[in-house]
Amino acid sequence: PDGRHVGTLDKSGDGKTPGQIAIHEGKLSDILLDTAASKGVEVMTNRRVSAIDQTSSPGRVTVKAKDASTDDLLVLDGSMVLGADGTDSKIRWAHVSGSENRDPRHYHGMSRYRGVVENFPSFLDGETMIIAGGVGVKAVVYPIGTPCEKGLQTINWEIAVDEQDENTDPSTQKGHLIDLLSTNGFNLDFLDLKSMITETPSIRAFPMVDLDPLEKWTNGRICLTGEAAHGMLPVGSGETMAGLFDALALKEALEESKSDPTCDALKTFEKLRFKDASLHQSRCRVQPAEHIVQEVLDTIPGTSEVPLEYEQRLREVMKLVQDPPNHSVASYVPSTLAQKMLLRPKAAGMVTAPTVTKAGGDLIDQLTLSQRLTPLERVALTCAGNLQMVFSSFYLQPVEVSVDRFELALTDEDGNASKSPLAVYDREVCMDIAGQQFCKATSKVRIYDAELDETLTTQQVGIGQLLRMRNLAPKFRLHDAGRNKHGGMWRFYSMDCKGIVDFDIVEEFSGDAWDMKQMTSVISSEEHPTL
Repeated sequence: PDGRHVGTLDKSGDGKTPGQIAIHEGKLSDILLDTAASKGVEVMTNRRVSAIDQTSSPGRVTVKAKDASTDDLLVLDGSMVLGADGTDSKIRWAHVSGSENRDPRHYHGMSRYRGVVENFPSFLDGETMIIAGGVGVKAVVYPIGTPCEKGLQTINWEIAVDEQDENTDPSTQKGHLIDLLSTNGFNLDFLDLKSMITETPSIRAFPMVDLDPLEKWTNGRICLTGEAAHGMLPVGSGETMAGLFDALALKEALEESKSDPTCDALKTFEKLRFKDASLHQSRCRVQPAEHIVQEVLDTIPGTSEVPLEYEQRLREVMKLVQDPPNHSVASYVPSTLAQKMLLRPKAAGMVTAPTVTKAGGDLIDQLTLSQRLTPLERVALTCAGNLQMVFSSFYLQPVEVSVDRFELALTDEDGNASKSPLAVYDREVCMDIAGQQFCKATSKVRIYDAELDETLTTQQVGIGQLLRMRNLAPKFRLHDAGRNKHGGMWRFYSMDCKGIVDFDIVEEFSGDAWDMKQMTSVISSEEHPTL
């Protein structure tokens, strides 16, 4: 937000695929409606679906829809229903098995403010999207029209804010946003953000919401698509891309069917898109670019240039988010896991022994330089099932483990390839000493042993305790690590006790994990024998 350059992503296309296109939603709607009319397709708007019946007439589905203005009822008959009615989908809520009466919307405790300003001075080359700010406050600004002779064009913008309730009062919205940008040090010499907000005629405010993964998208002749199936956070135009991939996959599925667009065709569509869209959804939830920019704000002094390594990291993580779907993806992890677990595929940069990070053993050295890890953080980084013991020894106090979430996972395809697990769990625990929390751990647990399954489901135990109870020595792999917005370390790793249990774990530490004031005073007051 202070104008320093962190990285540039080339979105111009490669000749085979088009680059990113920015267009006003109204103009895009006109294009779609004109195209439909040219093909003789009737489009009815301002209708709200009130009922769907696919049981009364074999091979057919009936839709009842009300005119939103007059309440007049319209009855339509067809061979299938595509529910593309957005994140707040009523079709999903009422008609797709596993979603009835369940709200999969996930609220992120952030607000989104959006606006469009016309005849505003063009910035940079008139074609560039800029993203300024990190995790707490972020501004995304880009043109959606060609500059006129006077250098003016239509600008679309969004500001995301870490706050529980959005400001919906038109009389105070602009002042609220301008104050937030000022407080957070936004100062771009090429773009007057204050004037941009002031000159915007109206601002839309709504919560930052995406969807938790659904169990399925189809129910007979009813199928979800777009945001109704896989609503995503606004990262790299992810939802728009996902919608386009949906359209291509649906075309492929219907062409394969050749005949009537039946339940089989919709199942084929779901098979083509479900895993990839869910993975894409999860990667967007990570918001990797924002975390990297926040890391710059937290660790690089404002008077210093940003090292080139951050641009390379930006390109790597956004390529991971934006790459077209690969239907052979084998490392799919649902988005119910902690966000950082999804930042990079586990196939890269694995640890092959507890203290060796890759050939040459230099990942810890790299992390120490880039994340400025302390010696104690390096100790925690390589803990393999003994984290509780390390902290207990350091503070001379017992570690308490509380299990906050423990439930059967909806889906998992990343376990022991030679043997199917008895059960797969999503688990979230907190660790504290004398009431002070120092670590939160989110894990995917695959159980292959019935006795161990009973222990885990009936007792409040940490992973380390579980391993010690069975005298297990896991194979440890460190996949990634970094620093969170609170200054604490996070790490993503796996442990495998082959044929018995394996874990994928993300641990996020508090900023004062190694310097909890109350605990350090307790330690200093202890009487120790002279050695």
